[in-house]
Amino acid sequence: MEPVQLLTISRFLHIWATACYAVGTVAATLIMLMRKGRIFPVAVWVVALGFVGQVLLLFLRWNGSGHLPVTGLFETQHFLALWVVAGALYFYRRYSARPLFPAATGLALSALAFASLGPQRLVPLTPAIDTPLFLLHVATSFSAYGLFGVAAVASVYQISGFDSSGCGRGRRIIDECLYIGYILFSWCMIAGSLWAYLSWGSYWTWKIKGLWSYLLWFYYSGVLHVRNRAGWQGRPVSLLAVLGFVLVLFTYLGLGLLFETSHPLL
Repeated sequence: MEPVQLLTISRFLHIWATACYAVGTVAATLIMLMRKGRIFPVAVWVVALGFVGQVLLLFLRWNGSGHLPVTGLFETQHFLALWVVAGALYFYRRYSARPLFPAATGLALSALAFASLGPQRLVPLTPAIDTPLFLLHVATSFSAYGLFGVAAVASVYQISGFDSSGCGRGRRIIDECLYIGYILFSWCMIAGSLWAYLSWGSYWTWKIKGLWSYLLWFYYSGVLHVRNRAGWQGRPVSLLAVLGFVLVLFTYLGLGLLFETSHPLL
């Protein structure tokens, strides 16, 4: 496929996914407010169509570039939104988490709106990062980010005195997101260290992106450590989950916008 043609298709699929998430988020919110639960699946299907568009966009750009497309603001925001929506669809299917659904898709919609600010052209990988470890590092990091985002959304419900699942499973949703996200992020750190060693001859450097990534990993290690202690049950852990996602956004976006970094994701 020609680069110009691929760029045109990318723009179309971006608009398609954004429109589907916007319509699905608004529809899900209105259906809940009007207590028309029987037609809630309509909003879910609209969001699912946007999700399919995002998956298609991912594979088309992957095929066109020859690597997982996560090398700029446009691509990384799309990848983050993809995992957030995947979490929303999964928890809707497993726990009928209707209250969580519009909030999570709204978060994904915000990510796509931010993605619109980034260039959409394909960027080739430099030889230093053109390795299978790049795929493992990035895929696990953004899947973890997405789960941490869903955990934060569910935690906002808990802090506000509402259940994000509608059936008393809100705390379970938070736990699953935190535990699975932590495992994935741990794999991200392992792959990143191996990648750094092969590229620069050291498992660790004092570059700001890597430093903050380790701090983020230690933060979530602490969250899981206190998770089951009596004094941290309920609201305290929910606050930690929200703060954790703020740190995720700063590590992922803030550092790249505020400081010069050689990290390829932004």
